[in-house]
Amino acid sequence: MRAGKQGYKETSVGWIPIDWVATTLGNEVATIIGGGTPSKEVAEYWGGDIPWASVKDFVGSRLNKTQDRITRQAIKASATNLIPAGTLITPTRMALGRVAVFDCEVAINQDLKAIFPKSSLLKEFLFYWFQANADRIEAAGTGSTVKGIRLETLREFWLALPSLPEQQKIAAILTAVDDKLDVIARQIEVTQTLKQGLMQTLFSRGVGTQDADGRWVPHADFKDSELGVTPAGWKVGVIGNYVSALRSGVSVNAEDRTHQEGEVGVLKVSGVLNGQFRPNEHKTVLSEELSRVAEPVKQGRIIISRANTPALVGESAYVDSSRPDLFLPDKLWQTQASDTPHSVKWLAYYLQSPSVRQEISKAATGTSGSMKNIAKPAFLGIPMPLIPLPEQEKMADILTAVTSKLTALVGKQAHFQALKRGLMQKLLTGEWRVSVDASATGA
Repeated sequence: MRAGKQGYKETSVGWIPIDWVATTLGNEVATIIGGGTPSKEVAEYWGGDIPWASVKDFVGSRLNKTQDRITRQAIKASATNLIPAGTLITPTRMALGRVAVFDCEVAINQDLKAIFPKSSLLKEFLFYWFQANADRIEAAGTGSTVKGIRLETLREFWLALPSLPEQQKIAAILTAVDDKLDVIARQIEVTQTLKQGLMQTLFSRGVGTQDADGRWVPHADFKDSELGVTPAGWKVGVIGNYVSALRSGVSVNAEDRTHQEGEVGVLKVSGVLNGQFRPNEHKTVLSEELSRVAEPVKQGRIIISRANTPALVGESAYVDSSRPDLFLPDKLWQTQASDTPHSVKWLAYYLQSPSVRQEISKAATGTSGSMKNIAKPAFLGIPMPLIPLPEQEKMADILTAVTSKLTALVGKQAHFQALKRGLMQKLLTGEWRVSVDASATGA
């Protein structure tokens, strides 16, 4: 915010409106309550009807369930506390900076703290203050392996505090954006479920054959095969029938930033995730390493993660357009199509199917529980159906339509997430003011 702006004052929290107050979290919070863990050795404490929250349950900010449940007896016999529904809860060990609200009573463990603000601070406003300051809170944590933050440190955080009516209006604006994000998230979930269902059906039952008029007629005859029940006209082969080679790049020294014009990048393994090619997930190759880069990203290829965590090994994505300024690292492969007629886009969808990912997971090796690797022969030898090209292309068209809808929803989600970040920055600092009724402020 511009220093000396009319109607603003300089404070410990920066330039804020003259009618706002610069204060600390500790000044505005009445009580902070922690929790505990009932003894795992007492079976009677577990499996009850009371949700018991730990950091692993913080998968969002508005929650309604926990992985574990405890009994009333456990509450009486341990340090855990039962927290009312709608209370702000934040971790002080691991996942620092996150905040969540449960829509039910919930017991909490020792890594979580329930925050009860004074009457001068609306919990809805405080909820968004935590989200806006998540990075600062995380940075204030200490610990070499697992970070934690002392309550004394948390209480010393400054915040700019408007009147209660303005807090309410700011929280209402941000809640409206969150409501929109919730709707989009549900639409994404439904569309992802639809896509998974379609993939399961299409890759086991197909779409059929075309009659003389070009209409698709569902398959009528099926057979048992090593892939399960499939259309009688399908054959069983391996991925190697459609992929003649898997080409990888090399490991080069690079800076962790997006490359500029005249520079080249090397993809991170996160360049393929959830079936999407993400070209912005790359590092910038150092100038002295440029002679070593190999295998640029090419159109119509499939990029595959050959080495990754157990859950992500085998991630793959289709490349729509060539990127001569991006190169593969040694942990990513790029397919070279065989001479057998096939749709590369259909193959890309097939490689993303749960059944193939399961086969990749089984074939992956490695002594580390955090990193697995799949060898080329093992990957190319994974069984798969050999399907007539016209049917492959029809399947690809169906799945592309759903994928396009999913991509649009993800883009819409990113737009509203960026909007929310911008609004929090402007509204919670007072740079943008909201109008409130004079009667509400007591003026």
